[in-house]
Amino acid sequence: MSAPTRLLVAKAAVLSSAMLARKNSSSRGAPGSAAGFGARESIAAISDMLSSQHKKPVRSSYVESDRVEWALKIACTISMITVCIHTPRTIELFQPLNYIILAADFISVSIFMLDSVLRIHYEGIFRCDSSYLSNRWSQFSVFISIIHLLSFLLHCYQLIDNFFPFLHLNYRAWYGAIRSIRPFIIIRLIPLVVKFKLPKNRIEQLLKRSSQQVKNVTLFFVFFMTLYAIFGIQLFGRMDYHCVQPKTDPNNVTIMDLAIPDTMCAPEGIGGYECPAPMVCMQLNLNAKGEGFYGMFNDFGASVFTVYLAASEEGWVYVLYDCMDSLPSYLAFLYFCTLIFFLAWLVKNVFIAVITETFAEIRVQFSEMWQKKEVTLDEGFRKKLEKTDDGWRLIRLDGEVEPEGPKQKLQWMLRSMYFQCFVIIFVVINAIGNAMFVYRHDETDKPRKYNFYLFEVGFTILFNVECIIKILCYGFRNFIRRGIFKFELILCLGSSLNCVKFFYERNYFTYFQTFRLLRLIKASPILEDFVWKIFSPGKKLGGLVIFTIAFICCYSAISLQLFYSVPNLHHFRTFPQAFMSMFQIITQEGWTDFVVEVLRATDDNLVPLVALYFVAYHLFVTLIVLSLFVAVILDNLEMDEELKKVKQLRAREATTSMRSTLPWRLRVFEKFPTRPQMAAMRKADSDFPMPKVRGSFTHQFAVDHSLETTDVIESDFEFPKRIMKSAGKRKISKSGLTFRQIGSTSLRCSLNNLLEKSRSMTGKFLQTAVRNKQFNMYSENGDLSRPSDSAPKKNAKQGEIDIRALQQKRQLAEITRNRIEEDMRENHPFFDRPLFLVGRASQLREFCKKMVHSKYDSQDDGTNGGAKTKKRFKEIRALIGIMPYIDWAMATVTIVSCISMLFESPWPTTGENLVMNNGYLQISDYFFVLSMTFELCVKIIANGLFFTPKAVVRDVGGVMNLFIYFTSVIFLAWMPKHVEINSLAQFLMICRAMRPLRIYTLVPHIRRVVLEFFRGFKEILLVTILMIVVMFIFASFGVQIVGGKLAACNDPTVSSRENCTGVFWQKLFVTRLEVYGKDTEAMHPKIMVPRVWTNPRNFNFDHVGNAMLALFETLSFKGWNVIRDILWSRHGPWAVVFIHIYVFIGCMIGLTLFVGVVIANYTQNRGTALLTVDQRRWHDLKARLKMAQPLHVPPKPSESARLRTKLYDLTMSRWFNQAFALLVVLNSFTLVIPWNVEEEEQRATYVFTVTALAAFMNMLFVIEIILKVIAYTFSGFWQSRRNRVDLLITVFGVIWIFLHFFVALPSSKIDVDVQVELKKFTYTFGYLVVILRFFTIASRNSTLKMLMLTVIMSMFRSFFIITALFLLVLFYAYTGVILFPMVKYGMAVSKHVNFRTASEALVVLFRCLTGEDWNDIMHDCMRSAPFCYWNEGMNYWETDCGNFYGAIIYFCSFYLIITYIVRNLLVAVIMENFSLFYSSEEDALLSYADIRNFQYVWNMVDQEQKRTIPVERVKFLLRLLKGRLEVDPEKDRILFKHMCYEMERLHNGEEVSFHDVLYMLSYRSVDIRKSLQLEELLQREELEFIIEEEVAKQTIRTWLEGCLRKMRNPSQKDAEGVLPFGGGHPVIHSSGHSSISHEETVAQRLRFENIRGDSVDTEETESSEEETPPPIRKKAAVKNRRGSIPDVLSRTGLFQEAARKFMVGSSSEKKQVKLQLNVYDLPDVEERGEDSPFSPKNLSDDFNGEHSPLVITPSLPVPPTHGSPRPLMPCETTKDIEKWWNSLVD
Repeated sequence: MSAPTRLLVAKAAVLSSAMLARKNSSSRGAPGSAAGFGARESIAAISDMLSSQHKKPVRSSYVESDRVEWALKIACTISMITVCIHTPRTIELFQPLNYIILAADFISVSIFMLDSVLRIHYEGIFRCDSSYLSNRWSQFSVFISIIHLLSFLLHCYQLIDNFFPFLHLNYRAWYGAIRSIRPFIIIRLIPLVVKFKLPKNRIEQLLKRSSQQVKNVTLFFVFFMTLYAIFGIQLFGRMDYHCVQPKTDPNNVTIMDLAIPDTMCAPEGIGGYECPAPMVCMQLNLNAKGEGFYGMFNDFGASVFTVYLAASEEGWVYVLYDCMDSLPSYLAFLYFCTLIFFLAWLVKNVFIAVITETFAEIRVQFSEMWQKKEVTLDEGFRKKLEKTDDGWRLIRLDGEVEPEGPKQKLQWMLRSMYFQCFVIIFVVINAIGNAMFVYRHDETDKPRKYNFYLFEVGFTILFNVECIIKILCYGFRNFIRRGIFKFELILCLGSSLNCVKFFYERNYFTYFQTFRLLRLIKASPILEDFVWKIFSPGKKLGGLVIFTIAFICCYSAISLQLFYSVPNLHHFRTFPQAFMSMFQIITQEGWTDFVVEVLRATDDNLVPLVALYFVAYHLFVTLIVLSLFVAVILDNLEMDEELKKVKQLRAREATTSMRSTLPWRLRVFEKFPTRPQMAAMRKADSDFPMPKVRGSFTHQFAVDHSLETTDVIESDFEFPKRIMKSAGKRKISKSGLTFRQIGSTSLRCSLNNLLEKSRSMTGKFLQTAVRNKQFNMYSENGDLSRPSDSAPKKNAKQGEIDIRALQQKRQLAEITRNRIEEDMRENHPFFDRPLFLVGRASQLREFCKKMVHSKYDSQDDGTNGGAKTKKRFKEIRALIGIMPYIDWAMATVTIVSCISMLFESPWPTTGENLVMNNGYLQISDYFFVLSMTFELCVKIIANGLFFTPKAVVRDVGGVMNLFIYFTSVIFLAWMPKHVEINSLAQFLMICRAMRPLRIYTLVPHIRRVVLEFFRGFKEILLVTILMIVVMFIFASFGVQIVGGKLAACNDPTVSSRENCTGVFWQKLFVTRLEVYGKDTEAMHPKIMVPRVWTNPRNFNFDHVGNAMLALFETLSFKGWNVIRDILWSRHGPWAVVFIHIYVFIGCMIGLTLFVGVVIANYTQNRGTALLTVDQRRWHDLKARLKMAQPLHVPPKPSESARLRTKLYDLTMSRWFNQAFALLVVLNSFTLVIPWNVEEEEQRATYVFTVTALAAFMNMLFVIEIILKVIAYTFSGFWQSRRNRVDLLITVFGVIWIFLHFFVALPSSKIDVDVQVELKKFTYTFGYLVVILRFFTIASRNSTLKMLMLTVIMSMFRSFFIITALFLLVLFYAYTGVILFPMVKYGMAVSKHVNFRTASEALVVLFRCLTGEDWNDIMHDCMRSAPFCYWNEGMNYWETDCGNFYGAIIYFCSFYLIITYIVRNLLVAVIMENFSLFYSSEEDALLSYADIRNFQYVWNMVDQEQKRTIPVERVKFLLRLLKGRLEVDPEKDRILFKHMCYEMERLHNGEEVSFHDVLYMLSYRSVDIRKSLQLEELLQREELEFIIEEEVAKQTIRTWLEGCLRKMRNPSQKDAEGVLPFGGGHPVIHSSGHSSISHEETVAQRLRFENIRGDSVDTEETESSEEETPPPIRKKAAVKNRRGSIPDVLSRTGLFQEAARKFMVGSSSEKKQVKLQLNVYDLPDVEERGEDSPFSPKNLSDDFNGEHSPLVITPSLPVPPTHGSPRPLMPCETTKDIEKWWNSLVD
């Protein structure tokens, strides 16, 4: 045996022993555990260990040797490097590089070609299926090799042309585009480097499924893009009108003809922007390149491109402003707001859901590769098994030996908390010291910089000493093993090099100095655990980072070879430039301008291909690559399945355990002496009359205090009683005696009500069943006792929790708390008295309580037809019932007041539109204050202010209510006329702007959103702290490397500060259009400005504060490209690396942390984060069932109606639906050009052609409707909502055809003006009809329909989130109007972007919400004196200054709260709903096919299409089901009977709905112990046990009634030989009487055998679905049968005689009569297992045929009347029957 084999065997033995020991210990701890689990676990672990060992695979040939593999790796790497540096500009910088590239390419091409030749020689080319070229991977390798060969030959061709120009080879630079395919060599490199452990078919399955999901979501995205594209074409069309000089030539526009800045306009009467005099609005004739491609809606291609760029949330506001100037502003605003909401926020976020779900599957498959193992097997065998006093243990062979002497004390010191605090303090001091340096741009900077250099040297020496001490203490070998010590050693080495003067001045090693701050993470264990949780699985996040960088490099190389030859395009001259350009597209900052610049430089014929190229790249990197980061973060935050179960139990225990103590505001009464009042008591009827003493006194004796010391209630209050201690000081109250009623309001009755309420379940049947089985949970003295469980007891598994104990614990805690409050009421006169004045039971308080708590009860059934009305308006009524009427009234008043505040404006500067100067605006304020005063008074009288149990001020919401009220009152009383900047009056106005937040406290659902946000505030705070640390590190680094070096002269021609004096001509920005003279110095408009030596406008790194502000702006991907360009131009490429690293780490990883944490917190608060896989599937199944609706498929015509039958088959065929779906698409493409009068004037033929084609297609839709009406009949056609919508749209289309072609077009003969107006109407009406028809394609495609349902459900579920978001934005809008109302125009603030009114502020904030240049707006609002007009004592609306610190706080808090946190909640909602769509057929508990099968079966049973069926039809429906929902009445007879009974009792025998039956089937088709959560599981088990019990009683009752009929009619029995009750199981009505229905063909039968000579009785078999009428003898038997058992008992004593004979009869009778009862026929779940002798499996082995008859035979069975022979079922003893009877009587 070789050494590696022995090593593996030793490892397997050790691991097997450890597993066996753990198995034995666990089995001793859990006696009910499976015996084979430990063995299977050991075998699986050994196999995993052996498979994880790196073994050298057996090479089958020389082509698979290690040398060939290494050669291919080298060749791929060389090829990738050479293709990245093979550009003319790179070779121009270093000429010998040309020959180096040629030599390297020769080596790589030789290796590739040699590998292909060898494999072809070994495997052959086409001789068999296993040949070389039969494999697609080999075909790709050959193709790449050929491309490399052609590239090498092309390079040789270029060199020959350069050296021998006389040959006139005419090499062209664009020939090098063939090298753009070479970067795909990285695909061949991946399998050589990364080894997958999964089988090939598993990988293909994962890729197939994930690609299918991505394809479906891409289709959905294209659907919305197409919709908005055609909508944009028809709404905006050709926007070519600009404000120009009066004599401008529209065909030859120069830059001097345009307005400054260029502004779009609208002709008179349209409603857009009107040009100021002397400018005129003129239509210009510009091509696509001149207009810049972005913002065009001329045709379908340009519109799709514009919609996609706008959906990326970059540059969309400029298109919005152009549309607002060209058309009425509300149309453009609604169009772009909905576009951003649906495309950017909803549809694009579905990609995150797809990637996350796919990544979760990949994680499960690759868990072996990514899991963290405690013992690394690759490091060698370092443990041995030794027997110790505690048993067998694994002992490390190379473990650390505890040192002795000084080293031991030194180690103790290093591990002590004091030393750790000492180190952390010095790290903080070092970081603060480095951050305190400020560049002043004068002569003091250099000496101060030297002092900080000495400061850094001192701290470096200090930390080096620490590192040396640790090395000496632990030893270098043990020191280097720990990761944290490695990090500290690297920091020490790097910072030591940084202290060298040469390196310090050039900042080569400044990174090590600044990254020292990361050691602060160790200071907080919470932060350390959080960081470890996120970043510890390094393979996932590290692999993703490597994949992203490799992908960017690959795409950069491709772009480099494609575009390096394009003239006037500098972005792709070298590989670093190409890399920065492609990286910029990932960040989406300025990527639209970059793409437009590339398109303008590209040839006109190649523009569509280039645009498609960059759009595809952007789509992949932003929707897939960035979503992968979110998926990895969410995966790291995901908990294991076992941990989920533990946390779920703990969370349930925490929620069910109610605090038995009073809140601190009520505990203040404990500080005062008890003062019980004398009460006159009157006796009332009661079960337990109590003496006339106080309840709190009797509780001392009536309550067993031993109960309070158990673990159920952790603590209780004991109130010391001071008897007659303060009697002399007590004043006699003059008020009348209070009467306290006992009996119905006593403690025992309150316990009754409480327990009955807490044990109630949903559903009428559940409430009735549980109410009938209430337990007496208290004894005579009032003690609460543990009830006996009604459900069958099973052995609880280890780790499970008793749900009933949790419920009882909550009940006991609630009772204890109520008892404490009752004692408080009796012992403290002022307890529960509002304002200590209003009496507890005063009429005024009771009246106020009714006012405060009265609300609409949406659960009330109502009378006189109210139930039907509530079914119709169930959602609206539920919405009305969410809060009381008074809250609805106050919400309405608050909304009206907020609407009034929208009209407040500081413009004009006279202040006439301010609330202080406008009486009309003050009306709403007075009304709001008066209404809130009345509300607070009523609520305070009803519930108290503070020291009452339900006080108005009992949480933060109550405090905010009072704050809003008092600020409104103070402002209304003060009404300041003079308000300065940063004054108290302005602060009061900002507080008044919080009025919209009042709705937060009124609407409970919005309040729940806020509470969920604050519940997850801990993780969000940790992420914020982590990002602040990262920002501080990079800010400190930025101060070190570029601090004080970014200042320059605003004149680019001046480079030195000494020459930066005087004035110069500065170009003005005029337009984005490409017009003549734009790049000409002489023609371009200029303005003379003074030269100034200053920092860049928006950022600088002179001190750490400005640096952190700049990096915070960069954190949102805004402005980082400006920092990059300035650093490149002023400090070279070395400084650019800094900002790219920060953007990648801080933005791409940091921002995804926010997304991941918000999503994780949302799912955890929703309860879905702690769900196991089965519970999650059940959760998704319930939501999927809720979406399912009955199919409105019309019934098929009878065979006699041949024409209708043929048309029915035609319209129901698949190709018919697909043909009309294609027709819908073609009909929509008629909108590829604008339908308007102007377009008709320019291209009349095209417009008429597309409108005529649309009319023709509409007539085809008319034919479709006619065919369906004939096939289905009109009533059958009208049943489907889709058919109704199609009919409505078709009618509209016919109306449009008539108006347009028969009215509008011929009207030209009458009047031109009438024709124009009529055509405008018909064109608008026509394209609206076509767009409505386009929506119907979603109902014709199942994928689009399901995704549309996902988006719609996301909208409904996020309604309150969106409402909370809007209210918060509204508060910020009011605040912005107060802080920045009249800020002067600047770089961002303009006529479209300002805070003059709240409505304009809302538009600005919506723009900031998308992140569009929000930092530029902030810097404009930061402008203060002397850069604006301001004097002392001026009102804030009279100055054009902003607010420096106010702008920073305002915009940073807005972007952090709204964009990073609240907006990401939408992603969480979409991800939660998308799992409904994503679940596969094999993963789902019920597949879509099963649900569709149920819909078809329901459609067959529900012939009236009422969505409800009689309960008698349920059994027919169950028989028709197939698939997972199939119920075999023969094999699953007990289950079938339980289902029928459950449906019958659900609505007390009334009709059941579609979802009633579907939910029942879903419960019966899953394992409820795995899928259901605790509360739901308890309710379901209780229900199923009650059903089993009732069905058992019902079955026994039926059997006993049959016995009675046999005894009462022995002659009939002997004559007929057939039992009279064999037709099926009876239906027990609500009255308790049973009846027999011939339709119930699958009821369980009870078989008897009576041995009386040779006489034989037989029973008729059950009938099929189409059963013939029963025989007359059966009817007679039913007629003579008693209605119920009590009826028999009341009329005769025959029943007692029968019971005596058949149960406790004499022995002689027992010998003559032998009763047989099949145990399988009784509803005992335990006997339905596979091992039961009466299971369907074993029964099928004993007999064949349908149903066995009931016979009376001495020995042999008698064949039934039809069917195959069937033996008798085994007998059941009379003792068992007696037991069942006793159970029934009990």
